Amino acid sequence: MAETLKRLRRRVRSVINVRQITRAMEMVAAAKLRRTQGILKAGRPYARKLQELLGRLAASEAASAHPLFEPREAGRTTLVVFASDRGLCGAFNSNLFSAAERYALERGREGLELYCVGRKSLAYFSKRGWPICGSMTDFSGNIDLERSNRLGAELKERYLAGHTDEVLLLYSAFVSTARFRPAVERFLNLEREALMSGAADRRPDRRAAIDYIFEPSVREVFDSLVPRYLQAKIYITFAEQLTSEHSARMLAMHSATENCQELRDSLTLRLNKARQASITKELLDIVGGAEALRG
Repeated sequence: MAETLKRLRRRVRSVINVRQITRAMEMVAAAKLRRTQGILKAGRPYARKLQELLGRLAASEAASAHPLFEPREAGRTTLVVFASDRGLCGAFNSNLFSAAERYALERGREGLELYCVGRKSLAYFSKRGWPICGSMTDFSGNIDLERSNRLGAELKERYLAGHTDEVLLLYSAFVSTARFRPAVERFLNLEREALMSGAADRRPDRRAAIDYIFEPSVREVFDSLVPRYLQAKIYITFAEQLTSEHSARMLAMHSATENCQELRDSLTLRLNKARQASITKELLDIVGGAEALRG
């Protein structure tokens, strides 16, 4: 009985310590979530406006002559899979990996290569023998503009050099704190129809007839907008991914904290029952001894 009480007390202390850790991790994730969510909310209008302007210019001669608008047969595809550098975020990474495997199953593995962003993505696919053309890790849960621009430039160079015929981004799109879903979007090549339809969907009807005067010329404005659009696309993708990651980790740690509290209550109840049984047994032994002395 003494050994049982000692073991139960040790387990209660362990659960309390784990609860303190998960609670601290939940608070850290919540702080990071607020920061990245603010960046995401501030960046979305900028990215939408760039797409709207680029969509207006997509039918011009400058677009038809631009190499990034050149249509190609999708023989070689680069799928950029975004994942986290760290775990303890529930099924966040496994949902992304399942989405990548579903896409590969629908498309076929031939001609498909991966660019892994995040340690978990690189570790998962390298162990399973997937063709990996590059990787970028160690973001520590923070949005890095310099590395984001570097990734966009590297993917653009691979496309222009002919190493791939299309570049797709697979990431977790942030909908709300409790909802985020894997999404696959085209990065390269740029499609006129997609840009123009996206711009039309986001533009109010009352502004549909508005036209712009471009200075110094349509071509120069177009050549300036394309790299900015690609940089904004990658940056917003990072913001969506990291916001979803921090939200998933906050929810996972909140659930773990509640489970620790329930386990602590259950163990405390068992400990109290065991202690009460021990006290009762000792009292019965004392009473029994006293009765024996009287007799």
